[in-house]
Amino acid sequence: MKAQRLRRDRICAVATELFSEKGYAATTTREICQKAGITKPVLYYYFGSKEQLFRELIVDACNESRKQLLLASRRAETAPRKLVEVLAADFEGTRRDPSLARLFIRMLFAAEKGSPAIDYVELGMDWIRFVTGIVGEGVRRGELKGRPREIAEMMMGIHFIYTMGYLLMGKPALDRRLARRIVNTLLRGCGKNPTDR
Repeated sequence: MKAQRLRRDRICAVATELFSEKGYAATTTREICQKAGITKPVLYYYFGSKEQLFRELIVDACNESRKQLLLASRRAETAPRKLVEVLAADFEGTRRDPSLARLFIRMLFAAEKGSPAIDYVELGMDWIRFVTGIVGEGVRRGELKGRPREIAEMMMGIHFIYTMGYLLMGKPALDRRLARRIVNTLLRGCGKNPTDR
């Protein structure tokens, strides 16, 4: 069982790397098999087709991400600290598997004809809804003020910019300190005087 799991994980890692580098259409099952050190029958034993492999990669990654973000949110009591934990966990996932992060960005901005139909915008909306829930809870408890959805969207935008910088240039370091700075700046603001006076 463990050997089968390791083989399946290896296939997924290789496929993720190839899909993120070349795209879905340009990646062949032959390339995946060669790089993973398997035969096509082995690939089809675990995944019925290239499309099924791709879909399972995305679904498994989204499920694992949701699980990790939920666990991260439970490590803190207050909404601001939950936001730091969630952002830090998301950053950790990008550091752990940058190919997967690149794949999501590639498919979001350059979805190819012939690739499996997956609603990447809806997947991003799941993240926004999750963060909106944390912020809304903080507003109800008096820990935060503002519009929960707007705060979640702003956080996602900042998160996306830093993630792109990391994937393209290797910086900034996606770590807890950056997560804390982002949340503090977002929740406290940058200037001494608010602009709505």
